[in-house]
Amino acid sequence: MIKNKSIAIAGGAGFIGTSLVEQLLPENNFLVIIDNFNDYYQGKKENLASVTKNYKNSKDFEIVKGNLIDKTILSNLDYDFDIIFNLAAQAGVRYSIENAAEVTKNNIVSALNILEYALNNDIKKVVYASSSSVYGNPIYTPCDEAHPKNPISPYAVSKLCGEIYADYYFREYKLPVTSLRFYTVYGPRGRPDMAIRKFFNLIFQNKEISIYGDGSQLRDFTYVSDLVNGLILAGEKAESSGEVFNLGCSNPISVNELINKMYEISRRPKKVKYIEKQRGDVDITYSNTNKAKELLNYIPKINIYDGLKKTYEWQIKHNSIQ
Repeated sequence: MIKNKSIAIAGGAGFIGTSLVEQLLPENNFLVIIDNFNDYYQGKKENLASVTKNYKNSKDFEIVKGNLIDKTILSNLDYDFDIIFNLAAQAGVRYSIENAAEVTKNNIVSALNILEYALNNDIKKVVYASSSSVYGNPIYTPCDEAHPKNPISPYAVSKLCGEIYADYYFREYKLPVTSLRFYTVYGPRGRPDMAIRKFFNLIFQNKEISIYGDGSQLRDFTYVSDLVNGLILAGEKAESSGEVFNLGCSNPISVNELINKMYEISRRPKKVKYIEKQRGDVDITYSNTNKAKELLNYIPKINIYDGLKKTYEWQIKHNSIQ
């Protein structure tokens, strides 16, 4: 566990960001939480408040509102950071297809600005959040980190570009940066547009769930606490610098199986319909996490049923079933 460090978390008010904040605050770390609090999804302020409510001392954390495509957001901070976690991005594969220029600018420029800042300020470690979407439709599974990169959405292209910049700064300037490819993360405080949260909302309202394609698509669902553990392991291990790691669960299930488990948990009658497959959707995500296991000691602990149950209970408790 990372302790007694000064840490910047870009995108710290988001789904994964708040979960990382929740893990790091109790360990006597000082956190600067940077987020643009845009309108892409609601609930960021509430989610952040829920994980910082017991830490009102200004020595524990600071919240900075701003878009990291603006270089001055970082340069105006007067802190000596040990670690920067870059979780900042305009998310959404389908959103990116309709808004390619916006996603390109936000995700690539912000990643580059963080790397430049880290280089110029002797930051000891940068951890960059990438995505399994860089693989596109896989040629073989499970995908290891050497699998060819065939992104099929602007979001995936932007994430791959961030990885390439990270690799460049490591090779040319020895900047200690690690890239992590996330696999379909879910759990409490998930974005309202994420499939699992939307599905639970529809189930609770006794409405039909629309499934793109025939539901046979396989997804490597990764519970957020396992993902956050991987982030922390990458941040604290010097030998991870210059490397790329898959962070998944390595136990994919079909969308149909997922839906069945969700109905089982909620004890509601099943109502689904099948509609046309969407552009940008891949047929399978399936991670080979051997490298992360060997070098980071990354071992996922939460199975899909338990993770779904925890997610559903959170949505009920926090009135997030709409």
